[in-house]
Amino acid sequence: MDFTDKGFWTPQTQMMQTILEWTHNHLQEYQTALSIDRNPTMDQIILNRWPSLQVTRAIWPETDVQNMPMYQDNMFDMVYSHQVLEHVPKPWLAGKEIVRVLKPGGLGIHTTCAFNPRHGPPAFNDYYRFLPDGLEQIFDGIETLTKDEWGNRDALIYNLAIDDGFGNLGGRRFNQVVGSKNDGLYPWVTWIIFRKL
Repeated sequence: MDFTDKGFWTPQTQMMQTILEWTHNHLQEYQTALSIDRNPTMDQIILNRWPSLQVTRAIWPETDVQNMPMYQDNMFDMVYSHQVLEHVPKPWLAGKEIVRVLKPGGLGIHTTCAFNPRHGPPAFNDYYRFLPDGLEQIFDGIETLTKDEWGNRDALIYNLAIDDGFGNLGGRRFNQVVGSKNDGLYPWVTWIIFRKL
């Protein structure tokens, strides 16, 4: 899995490569997971590493992830999402629920964006953008295992100047020189992996 689009890097290529490598090197085994979205790429990473994982779906916005009384405390070994939290009106409530339903020692894997053109409407709204430290703050009672970002000035300029087939989302396919660069000043996507205390 290289997460490119016909050889071009995308805003998610380096993030997904990093998460794939992290999960591949993580030795703990898990049996149950809650996914708050339906994303084939994240599912592939998770299920390739833990093929017997039983995944329950609580898809936002059909399921209100800010309030999930249908799931007991300490119920899942893992909760994960991909590019969802920016669409939740009160992500700190979702963060509280995500941690609540995790078993102690359970794993959280969540991605979101620091930059993206507005997207989602009319199917769902778009509320927030997160830097890694801000993303970490919506989860209490955790040990952060890794948090990071990808982005660079050239990628953002290209996105704002070019329509390479994504319409209002702009230019989203880069050569490797742009796609592999992470300058630490212009983040596009962010992610966190944590363990519940």
